Amino acid sequence: MVKFKDICTKIGSGATPKGGKEAYCEEGISLIRSQNVLDFDFSADGLAFINDLQAEKLKNVIVEEGDVLLNITGDSVARACMVDKKYLPARVNQHVCIVRANPQKAVPSYLLYFLQLNKEYLLQLAAGGATRNALTKEMINNLELELPSIEDQQKIAAILDDIQARIDCNNAINENLAA
Repeated sequence: MVKFKDICTKIGSGATPKGGKEAYCEEGISLIRSQNVLDFDFSADGLAFINDLQAEKLKNVIVEEGDVLLNITGDSVARACMVDKKYLPARVNQHVCIVRANPQKAVPSYLLYFLQLNKEYLLQLAAGGATRNALTKEMINNLELELPSIEDQQKIAAILDDIQARIDCNNAINENLAA
């Protein structure tokens, strides 16, 4: 078993710029919030934007291609996805945690599938004695998983990616039929 802190180069969340919603811009650098992070899916609905000065203050939470995003507070806790590079550059607020795999040790999508497979466990962790559901950095750092070789992680992730693509396709077909 290996801990997330031993296979990730970053585990951390951001902040909301001073002024809250009123501080957002019409365009600029994406500010990813919990409403944007769904299970296996990134939603651009309600995506906020910040200016360069605000982004500079959040330079410790720059989202990179391949990062896994994990909701860590509230009713959406334990939802996880990866963001499409078309929404980069981006930062995250305090409700979203960046989980960045060390590429020599872990495949990002493998970590995403692990988090989603263990969502019930994460929900139990988040509910532990708090008035509001929350996953702390320490909880994420100490998550343990069996970690096969990079090659095996890639094979497993490729199979799961194919299954997820089929699910997405079926969902799209169902939405079209319903319309």
